[in-house]
Amino acid sequence: MKWIRRVLAAPLLLVTLICVIGMVKVIFHRLPDADAGTGVGAALFAVLSGGGAFLLLRPELRQLSLQTVRHWALWHPAGLAVLVYVVTAISMFVARSAQLLPGLVGMMAYSIAAPLAALRRPSWWIAVLWMLPAWLLLFVALASTSEAVTPRGFGEGAMVFLLPMEVFPVMLVISGVVRLFFRTNRLA
Repeated sequence: MKWIRRVLAAPLLLVTLICVIGMVKVIFHRLPDADAGTGVGAALFAVLSGGGAFLLLRPELRQLSLQTVRHWALWHPAGLAVLVYVVTAISMFVARSAQLLPGLVGMMAYSIAAPLAALRRPSWWIAVLWMLPAWLLLFVALASTSEAVTPRGFGEGAMVFLLPMEVFPVMLVISGVVRLFFRTNRLA
């Protein structure tokens, strides 16, 4: 039953994220035909879908401790992606004139930290299976948030996001080789 609730809550959380990004675009006048009603509608839909996800996950959230949440945010690929997104989005809103830099730093941090954190997981392969969609969703979310905050769009400036696309696969390979090396040394 626990997994069914998690599977049902995942799309609701994704819809919540999309609605929040849309609401930010409306607030900063990045959608040409959007008015205040569109922003209010997006905010209402975000609250409803986020509330639905909360109701589905409420039995599990009651059992969480601060230590469990901290461990999840620092060592689980999905938790690390959420942590990087929150910190990066806040820094984008603080420094609106240089919003590409926090986006780039956030993606680079995740592209390096997540494969290194996978070395501590019991199953490296399961961590990679979590890491790939988390990296993709973080990439889209940071690029969308960065574009929403930019006063006139960033155009070719988005090319800086190609660097994390090149670093992430290399770090995955390095992480896999290190994991394989230590595993074969333990067996010998």
